[in-house]
Amino acid sequence: MAEDTPARRDPRPRPDAPARQPSGADIGWGITGTLLSGIVVWGGVGLALDRWWGTRFVALIGVILGLTVAIYLVVVKYGAVDPPAAGRRPARTTTNGRTTGPGQTQKGRR
Repeated sequence: MAEDTPARRDPRPRPDAPARQPSGADIGWGITGTLLSGIVVWGGVGLALDRWWGTRFVALIGVILGLTVAIYLVVVKYGAVDPPAAGRRPARTTTNGRTTGPGQTQKGRR
């Protein structure tokens, strides 16, 4: 029985394989849930403030604020595209071993 329990409380080992990439449907549902929850939560806060203060416009401000923040969160989470490493195409090697960068041909610059 003593061999079934570890001697110390070590953290659980992490798997060597990377986590699977989410599918397109997973990303779509994540975006939809973020947008809807932003509208519902902040619209609800605006509606509660409308009832408390006796106004009629704070719910609309809450919905617009919630949609704006949700769009920002979606862009931050899903819209980041990594730029190219050097900002241009990599240099090519010709048959004689010389490299030609963008805008160069084998006989010289264009």
